Amino acid sequence: MRHLWCACLLAVLSSAGVAYSNPAGSAHKNISANLPVTTSSATARRRFEKAMQNLEYLRTADALNELRAATKADPKFAQALMLLSHLTRDPEEQEATRLRAKQLAGRVRPAERLLIRWLAGVQEDNYMPAIAAMNDLLTEYPRDQRLAFLAGGWLVRKERYAQAIMVLERAVTLNPDYPAALNELGYAYAFSGDFEKGFAAMDRYVALQPDQPNPHDSYGEILRLAGKFDAALEQYRISIKIDPNFGSELGVADTYAVMGKEEDARDEYARAIVFAPGESEKVEYELQSAATWIRDNNRKQAEHALREVAKHAHHAGLAVLEAEAQRSLALYEPDYKAAIKHLDAAYQALQEHRGTSRSDLDEEMARLLRVRATRAAEAQATEPAQDAVKKLETMAQNSRSQIVQLSYHAAAGAVLAAQGKYAEAIPHLEEDSSDPLSMRLLWQAYGHTGTTAQADSLGGKLAVLNVPTIEQALVVPQFRASLVGQDRQP
Repeated sequence: MRHLWCACLLAVLSSAGVAYSNPAGSAHKNISANLPVTTSSATARRRFEKAMQNLEYLRTADALNELRAATKADPKFAQALMLLSHLTRDPEEQEATRLRAKQLAGRVRPAERLLIRWLAGVQEDNYMPAIAAMNDLLTEYPRDQRLAFLAGGWLVRKERYAQAIMVLERAVTLNPDYPAALNELGYAYAFSGDFEKGFAAMDRYVALQPDQPNPHDSYGEILRLAGKFDAALEQYRISIKIDPNFGSELGVADTYAVMGKEEDARDEYARAIVFAPGESEKVEYELQSAATWIRDNNRKQAEHALREVAKHAHHAGLAVLEAEAQRSLALYEPDYKAAIKHLDAAYQALQEHRGTSRSDLDEEMARLLRVRATRAAEAQATEPAQDAVKKLETMAQNSRSQIVQLSYHAAAGAVLAAQGKYAEAIPHLEEDSSDPLSMRLLWQAYGHTGTTAQADSLGGKLAVLNVPTIEQALVVPQFRASLVGQDRQP
């Protein structure tokens, strides 16, 4: 289902690969052991195990409820508190459980302290010690398939697909019939562009759990990414038939959205919101539904829908999602000064946050600066554009977040392209070459520099980009239409 750096960081991650490829390299490995679980309560331990099983089935809401029950049975259950912080979408719960887990870290075994250091560190934007802790855990417990599933899934969500594949392939080698790892591995392959391996992993996943909804839901998403819409809809409908409460209506809605069936998509998003497990998910689905009006080229309805999303997020205390809605308005707004007002509102939302993690705030701030730089460059407002790029450069120098790094390169490339410095823009834009906005600019830059083969290759990828995001809605439908107009079908 939907998931649930620079050179020095890659060096840390690659060290995990060295350890995996040479299991005899560490004198401290627990070859047959799993990560320990410290709790004084048999009830808490039992609820914790149920939580982990639910997580492997991608029933995240059920996993969260079991973790809450475990921490109620044992309020000093540090590992359960940390995993609760890792999974919850409630900013205040995330902060409270993370801080409590850190306070209790001295009471648990060293391996559990590493888990807390890893998961707390990435929330607090302390990426180097966090990744080092994850690496140490994988080295200490190379046969713990559940740990590999957690690490591989986190790497997928952070868009570190090569490292995720390395970790997950190791888990599948140890246990070829571990469904949770196959699920994440299928995503890692697909997001890397290797759909054939992604399909093969999903075939194995479905065969292992044909009566569970998530294998079909996941397969549907990968089929949609590959442009196989009818097959994707079939898988999503199988998931819905197996468990009508699982939430695969969202997958149906996303598929209709990228197919251009926007009214059908809005109907399905409305159904998906009914099954959403919390306010955060409801706001996210509303944001995706708002994008359908952009694809319909209905500015009035799109702006109204995005403003309503921002209001909902504000009342729910979801600062990052409120900022995202305002950022989307800034991207869509044709007037530069009005766009800046939306960015200012987004910035204000981040300042008023309650409990949102440092890493989430920094990453959204980076996205806002990227849009500020891009809009300023388009309006030939040189000073604000360069100021935003400089701020992003400073952030990138002090953060190991992939999103911060890519936001800097996207902004720098956009400003250089607006100045007609296409050769200088290209290396920056190539760093962010999976984002629709950067892809369009890079395609134009290739064209201006006469690199026709690269332009044609990138144009083909952009035309079939099937991700149900605001950026895709802003770029891809118009790009496809322009190719058709030139008799260059995607």
